[in-house]
Amino acid sequence: MRIVLIGRTLVAVAAFALATAAGADQASQQCPPAPTCPPCPPCPNTGPTPSSGAPASATAVPAPTNAAPASPTVEPPSATAAQSPPTRFGAVPTTSVPASVAAQAAAMADPPSSTVNLPTLSAPTLGYAPLRYRLSSPYSNPAFDTGVAEPKHKAYVLALGEVVGIDLAIWGWDYLTGAPFAQINSQTISDNFHKGWIIDTDDFWANSLMHPVHGNLTFNAARSLGLNFYESFAYSFLGSYLWEQFLEIQPPSINDMVNTPFGGSLLGEALFRMSRLILDGNGYSPGFLRQFFAFLINPVGGLNRLAFGNKYRGELLLPDSWMGEFRFGAVLAGSNHTSGAAASGVSIGPWFSIAARIVYNVPGTPGLVLEKPFDHFDFDASLALGGSAAAQPSASLRIRGLVVGNTLSLGDEPGGLWGLFTSYDFIAPQVYRVQGFGAGPGVALAKRWGWFEQHATFVAEFLPWAGGGTTQALGVRDYHYGPGVNAVVELRSHITDRWIVRLEGRQYWISGWYSSGQSENISYLRTGTTVRIYGMHAVAAAFDWSYRQARYPFQPDITNRATLFSLFYSILQGW
Repeated sequence: MRIVLIGRTLVAVAAFALATAAGADQASQQCPPAPTCPPCPPCPNTGPTPSSGAPASATAVPAPTNAAPASPTVEPPSATAAQSPPTRFGAVPTTSVPASVAAQAAAMADPPSSTVNLPTLSAPTLGYAPLRYRLSSPYSNPAFDTGVAEPKHKAYVLALGEVVGIDLAIWGWDYLTGAPFAQINSQTISDNFHKGWIIDTDDFWANSLMHPVHGNLTFNAARSLGLNFYESFAYSFLGSYLWEQFLEIQPPSINDMVNTPFGGSLLGEALFRMSRLILDGNGYSPGFLRQFFAFLINPVGGLNRLAFGNKYRGELLLPDSWMGEFRFGAVLAGSNHTSGAAASGVSIGPWFSIAARIVYNVPGTPGLVLEKPFDHFDFDASLALGGSAAAQPSASLRIRGLVVGNTLSLGDEPGGLWGLFTSYDFIAPQVYRVQGFGAGPGVALAKRWGWFEQHATFVAEFLPWAGGGTTQALGVRDYHYGPGVNAVVELRSHITDRWIVRLEGRQYWISGWYSSGQSENISYLRTGTTVRIYGMHAVAAAFDWSYRQARYPFQPDITNRATLFSLFYSILQGW
């Protein structure tokens, strides 16, 4: 089940790559055809053209009355010949103009008009030339169908009904398939209100990944019915509370009440915006395939669109810029080593691997507007399967979004953004796991020097709820739960528009105050490179290194080391 859930998400992201790469259902829109210019009328100051049978010599053009007398200037016949229409839209033909005519035209010209106001959404694209492969922004196309957005509605009662319906649908499936925790009755519901809240001992994948996926569904039930980010979070929180109190036989779980609405809302907002990027990327009237791919990314939003059309859609929701890299390849080699009470080591690979990385509203974009939560976010997900990984896959899901912040400048140029970030991380190499929800200050910088462009992100977060553990069971739970801290450094260098080099580091310290005692100290490093071969097609390589030191009461310390080397075919997208 765990593989199906993360696999479905990554297949949907792969569909996102195909939708944006192929233009989904329609060919790329072109500028409207240029009208054919009518023939220019004959100039009254010139004689007949050679085509009329008159002599080729032209009459002299008199000088302006306010100018000093000058010798007549004879105009060449080619100046009055019929001009051929421009070969492309916007092209201006080269024409020989006598100096005296130009002087007379300048004297008769109107004074310069005021500055032309460009549309707000197209203005940031002017002069923006980052060193990466990118398509033209849809707003740069005069034929882009922005439509007439209907007034946005909010369906609070309907959203509540959908949240309850999603909970009941998931519970019904678990009940019919015989899941023990779903065999509820009136007595179990009553007991849940008297026993109090606990920290459960469920599997790490169930607590740290499946619950956020569940929360994403209830979040998007509200989000796709017109509610904003915070309102949708409240509905996801309510949905989790109802689940814990009514739809499980075990006492309500504190860790589920954190992971489901908090992790689910961050995942849900990222998927909501990605689905709208597909849906709105070809205008206000998307075709069938765009709607289909958007449905794969956000199924609850897709069902609401089928039921209610554009009633809750509002205006187009497109970023000023974005970049995406969608990878298909293999983990070629790697190793996992454990030292402590049960020392072991194993070599891994090759495994099939799929990954996606999306940056929404790239820091350094001119004219970037940051008004709402997740107007800028990073989404990074991966899954490796094959051999022993089929039973214990290697997977990761990292989401970081800007909650509130602003842009900044480096000199006279846009230099990035800063503000309060929030994140949800799930990292699970084959030998250990770490997850956490956090918030803290951060800055993302961008600077270009000719053919070299550098991006750097620094974030420090407090983790009110985090977990870390190993695949080897220690008692009833194989992971710590407690508050912690997280520091992130990410460097990305663009060398011309052909080569990208990445270096990313994360450091986690997780206490065991909520359960298991002691602490987890986890270091995670990734370095990689992407080389664009032709158009959007590229090859990429990545090396992952991680180290974990865990302390448990009445147990010897445990250390884990894991490495992975991967090679990919990549599809590059963005604008």
